[in-house]
Amino acid sequence: MSDKVEDILYQAHDEGIYSEVMAVSKSLDNKGYWTVADKFEEAYNIVKTKREKGYENKHLDKKRRGNKW
Repeated sequence: MSDKVEDILYQAHDEGIYSEVMAVSKSLDNKGYWTVADKFEEAYNIVKTKREKGYENKHLDKKRRGNKW
């Protein structure tokens, strides 16, 4: 396993999103990624983006609800 893949998986584990990254990477099989590292990097980025958007939406939604009259 390359150092890049190992780093990505350790980072995902530290952030508590390892299983999600593994599931997304499995769904990316046969999508035309050149290397395994590219596939895992893309899976990590997809999960991070989903998490960040979910966090922002959840907190912004609460803030907006609180400001309504």
